Formats: sequence, structure tokens, C-alpha cells
Amino acid sequence: MENEEIKLYIPTNVKTRLEFFRGYGVKELITTLIVAIGLIPASIIFYFVGNKNYLIPVLIEMIGVAGCVFATAKDENNLCIVNQIKYMIDFVKLQKIYEYEYYDKWR
Repeated sequence: MENEEIKLYIPTNVKTRLEFFRGYGVKELITTLIVAIGLIPASIIFYFVGNKNYLIPVLIEMIGVAGCVFATAKDENNLCIVNQIKYMIDFVKLQKIYEYEYYDKWR
């Protein structure tokens, strides 16, 4: 009785965490910051390769951060694009293929 967990039903419109805008909270912000920091070396490389042009590195950072925000923001069903793709890959891996050989017992 003491170790028994009681799960509460939380309605869909009730927020259980801090969100900056709908579906985008602190966890998603941390992921976005990690992606932005990870894109800095690529931006620096393109800056020096592209004759010290600022346009390409700025576009890399902006598109990378915007894509990360878009991919990690959750919808009404509490799913983001990244999780949906992960669930689809898991579903495909779980599918089994059974080869069937027809056997005619009257022959």
C-alpha cells in the first residue's frame, strides 16, 4: 500500500509546466540552445570559407534555431514532430513479416 503510485488524470487544456508559448517550455528551450551552440562551429567554418560573408552564417543559425523550435513545440495532443518520427520508426521496427507457404492437404 505504501509503494503504490496513484496516477491523476490531467485534462488536456491544463498546463503542468511552465510554457513560454503554447507547447514550448523550458525543456524545448534547452534543446534549442544546445542546437544553436552546436551550429556555431559550422557557421564559423562557412564564414571563413565564404570570403568573410556574414549572410551564410546568420542564415545557418536562424534556420537551425527556427527549425528546432518548430520541431520541438508540442501540439494539443502533447506530441512534437521529433516524437512522432521516433514513434513511426519504432512502429516500423516492431512490424513482423511472416512468410506463408501454401500447403494443400488434399494432394
